[in-house]
Amino acid sequence: MKYIVGFIAWASLLLGDTGCRKFVQAPLPTTELVGASVYNTNQTAASAVSGILSTMENNCIGGGANGISALVGLSADDFALYPGANSLLQEMYVNAQLSSNPSTIWSNLYNVIYQANSAILGITSSTGVTSSMKLQLVGEAECIRAFCYFYLVNLYGDVPLVLTTNYRESEGMGRTATVEVYGQIKADLIAAEGALSQNYLTPAGATTSERVRPNAGAAAALLARVYLYNGKYDSAEMEATNVINNSNYSLVMDLDSAFLVSNTEAIWQLEAPNGGFDAPDGGAFLLSAFGGPSAFFPYILSDSLEYHFEPGDLRQVHWTDSIVVNGTVYYYPFKYKYYYTGNPPAEYSTLIRLAEVYLIRAEARTQQGNLTGPIGALADLNTVRWRAGLGGSTAISQADMLSAIMRERRFELFTEYGHRWMDLKRTATVDAVMQTATSLKGGTWAPTDSLYPIPLDDISGDTKMTQNPGYN
Repeated sequence: MKYIVGFIAWASLLLGDTGCRKFVQAPLPTTELVGASVYNTNQTAASAVSGILSTMENNCIGGGANGISALVGLSADDFALYPGANSLLQEMYVNAQLSSNPSTIWSNLYNVIYQANSAILGITSSTGVTSSMKLQLVGEAECIRAFCYFYLVNLYGDVPLVLTTNYRESEGMGRTATVEVYGQIKADLIAAEGALSQNYLTPAGATTSERVRPNAGAAAALLARVYLYNGKYDSAEMEATNVINNSNYSLVMDLDSAFLVSNTEAIWQLEAPNGGFDAPDGGAFLLSAFGGPSAFFPYILSDSLEYHFEPGDLRQVHWTDSIVVNGTVYYYPFKYKYYYTGNPPAEYSTLIRLAEVYLIRAEARTQQGNLTGPIGALADLNTVRWRAGLGGSTAISQADMLSAIMRERRFELFTEYGHRWMDLKRTATVDAVMQTATSLKGGTWAPTDSLYPIPLDDISGDTKMTQNPGYN
């Protein structure tokens, strides 16, 4: 069998909530501490930051049926949607005007940002936390905040840049220009990269093999991504090189192991939310574990993805699977292969991994005209291709190389954290691709669909908050 799942996990999904609840409705993680005294000691401050990381996994940022990978992948052309799914998923799938005005991603990201702000401010001003622990914990919180704001600006455009926990300062502030938000993201990641250890540390500061707390490598990898998105190609190449040359990281040659706990390709993972359960995307996407697709498990790989792998691409063999129901073949993502393995879990949600960093550097080098040779874009591109069992790319010109890299990103990073959606937008190809893709889904594409709507509650409570074009 290509999956492992216990009856308890299966029953819990049938009887319980298949998505994620808002954080305020979910049980607090055991590491969650509240009150001003939380930042009085190294131990309590570290537990508070651990609680933020638990929140990220518990409130769908880490994955699941209502997580970023699922919802944003549905908006793009990674997925087809099984009939009978709820109205929100149907509207996102056909790129409709989202009359239900989803707030899940927005509210979950701002929930985490609020906690990160609290940690940064509280730990910085604490007199009971040691200097070395302050560096570690504030750096971790800065990484977390930067990650959340990166997704907010890419999914919603201009968003409120809130750096305080004082609601009187943040209410009525309206939206902040994307360039300013990106400035804060870069500032956070630069500070974190300088403060954090190259090693992975426990809450107590001891070295560990687990990669569930951000380190300097995670900050550098995210910073490389940010610089790439901002067109700062020399800086993107430099930060990507810092990660690639770090002995902590190497591509996992066995594709079936690329999402296992603490594997060498993982740069930042999120620990499983509770004992015995693995990465939430396993529970959302493993159709064979639940008898095939249904209204509760509606995520199917699109034909435009499944049928366009190159012949011999090992990623199609190892990272997709299928199930036949009533004579119909349904393909689904098989990157995460487990949902419930007991303790310890086998897989963690992977926020960023080394293969992406190789492709970041390949693109950055291409944009600078450095195409071939031992330190050219082609070498990085082929590193990813060879791991997938493919031959070297035949791209020669800069335009051909960029096209080859975009194609490689699609088949390397599919169904992971919205990469396809954001790649289409940043390369100005979203209208051309999605006009066709949305028509095939049964919808009609409008250029304004590339941004999600600001939740109505935030608009009604803030006279300076405006809605994105195309939404009522």
